Amino acid sequence: MESSLKIQVEEERIDQVAHRSWSNRVAHYLHDQLAQIQIRVILARLLLTPLPRFTFGQIRAAVLRGVGFTIGHGSGFYGMPRIFGRGKITDRLTIGEDTWININCHFDLSQKITIGNQVGIGPEVMIMTGTHEIGPETGRAGKYDSFPVVIEDGAWIGARAMIMPGVRIGKGAIISAGEVVYRDVPPNTIQVKGQGMAIEKWQALAKQCARG
Repeated sequence: MESSLKIQVEEERIDQVAHRSWSNRVAHYLHDQLAQIQIRVILARLLLTPLPRFTFGQIRAAVLRGVGFTIGHGSGFYGMPRIFGRGKITDRLTIGEDTWININCHFDLSQKITIGNQVGIGPEVMIMTGTHEIGPETGRAGKYDSFPVVIEDGAWIGARAMIMPGVRIGKGAIISAGEVVYRDVPPNTIQVKGQGMAIEKWQALAKQCARG
């Protein structure tokens, strides 16, 4: 009888521990998911999405500024960008003055993105700050990590370019359409098909080609 009672007590204790463990897992999961919900950004998207594209660019900037992002005077958006990240992402996007961002751009705010003054960003540009270490063959997408991206004053990013984590685009640099930029780009150079060239040299070659 005493042995049966001990077994029953032990089973109840195990059930309680399992219940607490399950409750903790659920609470952790809910906390993790809620951390990804950016209420103010969602409200801004609901407000701005109905606006026609290529119009009201500075209105979009003003609303996003009101949400908490740092956006300089004279800057604007031709469409609502797709902004995502965890935690207080409004601290991780800084845009200078007179910078214009085209439609359907993606900003991964896992880390800080800094965009300077008078920068032009073409449609469907993706700026990524999150990545993974290379894991074993059983799962190559290993431990998650993130690195900031900087685009300096006067740069021009062509349509559908992808700027990868940790990259710095130098002052006055040009990234041609469709480029995937894995490493820093020096100031006043143009990157085409992964190769960099001084803009003055590029312009001289373009003139020669035009003359035949």
